[in-house]
Amino acid sequence: MKMRSILFALVVSACGGDRVPTPTVSQTIPPPPAAPIVAPDAAVAKVEPAKPVFDPGTPDSVDVMPTTFDDSMKQGKELAAKGEHTRAKELFEAAAKLEPKKADPFIELSRLYISTNDKALAVIAANKAVKLAPLSSQAWNTKGRAELNRFEYDKAVEAFSKAVELDRDNVWAWNNLGYTELQLKKYDEAVEHLTEATTRKGAEGYMFNNLGTALEQLDKLDEARVAYEQGGKLGSKVASASRQRLEGVKSIAIAKELEHSEPTDKTYDVNEGGDDDGSADGSDSSDHSTM
Repeated sequence: MKMRSILFALVVSACGGDRVPTPTVSQTIPPPPAAPIVAPDAAVAKVEPAKPVFDPGTPDSVDVMPTTFDDSMKQGKELAAKGEHTRAKELFEAAAKLEPKKADPFIELSRLYISTNDKALAVIAANKAVKLAPLSSQAWNTKGRAELNRFEYDKAVEAFSKAVELDRDNVWAWNNLGYTELQLKKYDEAVEHLTEATTRKGAEGYMFNNLGTALEQLDKLDEARVAYEQGGKLGSKVASASRQRLEGVKSIAIAKELEHSEPTDKTYDVNEGGDDDGSADGSDSSDHSTM
């Protein structure tokens, strides 16, 4: 019996029995993806953000419109004095919007337009100023200058007369009134009003030159010489030249002959302390204003 069991086992073993056969077809398994190669930190190229290029012409700060009336007026006057008329105009207009009932911005606008010879705009701004401040001597003086600039002499005389009526110490209005009368050849009135100007505080050399011119036209040469000499001491080159021209002259006829025969800087519309039209405003618009 035992022998039979052994033989049976050998037969089963030879036939293969239930053993799982070894696979004969090879199976290909794809390799895992290669890990990325990371370079050492020192070898990694860094992308730097673009750096701004320095421009020496670029201003350090942005030009911002002032937000207060006083700052707008102050900066506007500073720019006008530098001849930057466009920017000054913007600031005066901004001031007018901030304080629409004040005349000062329109006084300064008119003065600016006078300097740029914008005759119509100067008158419009001056009219607005006197409408807002009818008791302002400076507003009326500026209106007179605007009218004078467009050769409206009668209107200029009216405005300057109103200015001195409102402020007897407005030395510039007195000068402007006398200067306008010089253009109208009203020499007596010119002497009267230019004397008012030259006897007040703040009188400048060109005012004495205007007075000397009026006196000379009336053949008052001794008085004219005194006026020219005083003007020269205050820095008026025109007055000094006129005084030299009258040296030893005894009559206006001879003075006129010398004036035509010898070149001279003397002219009625030269105003070294004011504007080219012979008129002047003086200091800030608020100095002689009564709102």
